[in-house]
Amino acid sequence: MYQIILFFFIFILNACSTHQDQNLFYEKELFSKKCDQDFFKKQLQAINKNDDIIFKGLNTAYIARDCKDFNLSNTIFDQVENSYKYDVDLQNITHKSVDFISSTLINDGINDYQGAWYERTMVNVYKGLNFMSLKDFSNARVEFNRALARQEIAKEYFASQIQQMRKKAEKEENFKQNIDQNLKIIARQYSNLFKEFHAQKNYTNAYVTYISSVFFFMDHDYQKASDLFKEVYAAYNNDKEIQKEFEMFDRYSKALNPQKLKKHIFIIYENGLSPRLDEFSLTLPFIFDQHIVTASVTLPTLKKRKESFAYLNIFDGKNMNQTVKIFDFDEVVASEFKEELNAKIIKSLISSLFKTSLNMAVAKNDQSGILTFATDIFTTVTTRSDLRIWNFLPKNIQILMINNDGFIKIQDENNNLIYSNSLDQNKDILILVRSFNPLISSEIYKIEN
Repeated sequence: MYQIILFFFIFILNACSTHQDQNLFYEKELFSKKCDQDFFKKQLQAINKNDDIIFKGLNTAYIARDCKDFNLSNTIFDQVENSYKYDVDLQNITHKSVDFISSTLINDGINDYQGAWYERTMVNVYKGLNFMSLKDFSNARVEFNRALARQEIAKEYFASQIQQMRKKAEKEENFKQNIDQNLKIIARQYSNLFKEFHAQKNYTNAYVTYISSVFFFMDHDYQKASDLFKEVYAAYNNDKEIQKEFEMFDRYSKALNPQKLKKHIFIIYENGLSPRLDEFSLTLPFIFDQHIVTASVTLPTLKKRKESFAYLNIFDGKNMNQTVKIFDFDEVVASEFKEELNAKIIKSLISSLFKTSLNMAVAKNDQSGILTFATDIFTTVTTRSDLRIWNFLPKNIQILMINNDGFIKIQDENNNLIYSNSLDQNKDILILVRSFNPLISSEIYKIEN
């Protein structure tokens, strides 16, 4: 009996976790730059045992990429993609129903992480970049095509997700007060957040389109590169750097022998870290048996994190230029968060309704008060938000394209040297600079073709 009670409490304690400790664990491992093989071994063992594959896999594969172990990184990203396919997209209706019920009765932390759509597209982007680093442009092409296709699928997903959650909520007896009115109260709490993040109803991550067009250019598919770049140009046509690159892509797509034209260096700077998740609580009114009672609801919110260097100085041997901030990843994260928010709020309200009704039913029939005490504890420890997120994506992305004159020097905004090298003038070259913060050494990914 005691073993059953102990198991129950361990289960509940695990369920009440926000998983913030795991976010910090992976962050510490990445920033340490140790590339500890024992860490990878233990993470692979957990992943192979089907233990939260997507969350553990995203973080571990990214750390492997940061360690320049591109084969290991792609092997783990493959497992993440399989989990997206078999554990999320093709999950049967019965399993989905069980997951929905358990996460509603307890919280989302009880189930494995399923991730965001922008994370799915970035899996394919980083797999593509890994293959480029391995000089395997054929497989890189497959990954960039998948990344582009996933952006289209995301548009259909959001529309159906909101409709499904609304139908579930409309079955609630006091729908107007318990769901609709409370939804309006909660929406006011988020209004300033979305102003701060400039969240838009736009599911397209333009960085995915940009870096895909750079890949196709370097793979000498100039027509496809130019066609993709038109989409980027349509969104950022007031920017001089985008105008310059658009004209170059267009010129190469129309040239009779483009491979004989001047070679270029594309500098991409992935700057800082995208937002982390936090939680806040609200006390809201609900109607039960024609009486108004109050209950606590806990919801997720976004917290901005700092950028690293404000910009990079690029010296080509003759001229000094600065990278230009184009793509705001904070906005990408906030836009998807905003789009899924109503479904998350409705689910939290349904969860609070269940827990409140359980507490009231127990209180009416519990003479000793012990069960009432137990259900109160259950409600308190399980009313938490799931704070798992892929913590390592950039805050913003800056770019610069220059002619390949055989030399490059990259410095931070205080002219501290980050990278310097002679280059092969007969090749197009991509140099990706990744900096999490100024105190941690930057990683340089040099790819040429």
